[in-house]
Amino acid sequence: MAKSLPENVKVLKSLYEASEVINSIRDYNELLEKIMDITLNVLEAERGFLMILEDKKGEMKVEVARNFHKENIINSKEISMTSVYKALQDGEIVLTSDAKTDPRFSQSQSIALYNLRSILVVPLKRLNRVIGVIYIDTQTSKKIFSEEEVEFMNAFANLAVLSIENAKLTNSLAIENLTLKKEISSLYNFEDIIGTSKKMRDVLRLLEKVINSDVPVLLEGESGTGKGLIARAIHFNSPRKDKKFITQYCGALPETLLESELFGYVKGAFTGALTDKMGLFEAADGGTFFLDEVGDLSVSTQTKLLRVLQEHKIRRLGDTEDRNVDVRIISATNKILEDEVKKGTFREDLFYRLKVVKIVIPPLRERKEDIPILVKYLIHKLNGKNKNIEGVSNEAMAALLKYDWPGNIRELENVIQHAIVMAQNDIITIDDIPEEILNKRMIRREFYSKRLKDVEREHILNVLADNDYSRKKTAEILGISLRTLHYKLKEYNIERKNEKSEEEK
Repeated sequence: MAKSLPENVKVLKSLYEASEVINSIRDYNELLEKIMDITLNVLEAERGFLMILEDKKGEMKVEVARNFHKENIINSKEISMTSVYKALQDGEIVLTSDAKTDPRFSQSQSIALYNLRSILVVPLKRLNRVIGVIYIDTQTSKKIFSEEEVEFMNAFANLAVLSIENAKLTNSLAIENLTLKKEISSLYNFEDIIGTSKKMRDVLRLLEKVINSDVPVLLEGESGTGKGLIARAIHFNSPRKDKKFITQYCGALPETLLESELFGYVKGAFTGALTDKMGLFEAADGGTFFLDEVGDLSVSTQTKLLRVLQEHKIRRLGDTEDRNVDVRIISATNKILEDEVKKGTFREDLFYRLKVVKIVIPPLRERKEDIPILVKYLIHKLNGKNKNIEGVSNEAMAALLKYDWPGNIRELENVIQHAIVMAQNDIITIDDIPEEILNKRMIRREFYSKRLKDVEREHILNVLADNDYSRKKTAEILGISLRTLHYKLKEYNIERKNEKSEEEK
């Protein structure tokens, strides 16, 4: 028989009010408590338990156990697990107004033990998968749950399970985000900037002084020296560590595209600008912006960057309004910006704004005493699943120390990675080092073994041969007088080949 309109309206009104409440809650534990409180209030039950199925163990865990007065129940095990398992197995509501006389529970000891009377168990189903149940019962009264109350709980459970899944996801993402932030903070700790040489100790002392300030920092150094790592270490150890760290490589994009990336644009600013777009400076608001290879910026972009530093404002391409931004700027370059200023390719006023604090990262060849500790760190970092490299042989370490590392730490990391793959045991040997590293070292060793006179004699012979043995041209190229060249030829017993006229000589 169809229900009367007032009864339907009452159910709908209760559902609407309940959905408004639970949809406004994002905290997982708070949401579960509120779902339980709403259930007890609407159904006027004595006790309520909200249970969630643990995925890993496949067991039911009581998340909330409360009575009608919103007081927590101390012993959450005093329930009918027979009814809970039946609801889980069938995926249907389990209802009894008198559990003691219900033949379905004749074998259940908990009914008599805990004096349970009316029981209602509602499965929480998501895509035909039961993730938990809402269990309510009475002990002192023989309450009969009405058809409208059961209908309410059936619909309310469908709303509740969606909110529970969303809150669980939000909670999981929050925990994952917190864990990731801790990992990143640990990853970019100053202790991971390896080096005990005087030059690296000087760098670390400067870093410790700048982390708690907002002043712009300019990092100078060759490619591969770790400028990016140091920029991240500054951010993740600063008061801005919980905000964004955004990087833009300045040499990777054409000028117009780079400006749209940095400052954003409004709809219609240019062909293809179909919507408004936020720039990276706005996205980094409150955090740190790292401009890698800032020396490659065009003069036009330099002017706009100067305004960010001076006024803390940006203007999107095609816009007429300014937007405030609060970003700390760290920049890096492998160029000598003082030279770029002299050449007129870099604005002097921007240079001074960027280098409030300048930190020069030394190349690896200037701090070779750091190579053994760097190698140890890299072996620990790069050891694979099937390798457990413990160290490097003395001969291999000697080879690494004698190489000049034009690619700096990045090149050293690649070499260690190669050596780990090649290693036949737990020690990296000279045979595991790439040939090009050893060849360059051997070439230099052979060159260094020659006497200065031998090198000079060989050089004179080469220049003579390249100039068809013209002593006059040879002297000019060598930057010495013809008389001095004659003296050298006699000293080194160099024979005069293909004698020419005095004019040609």
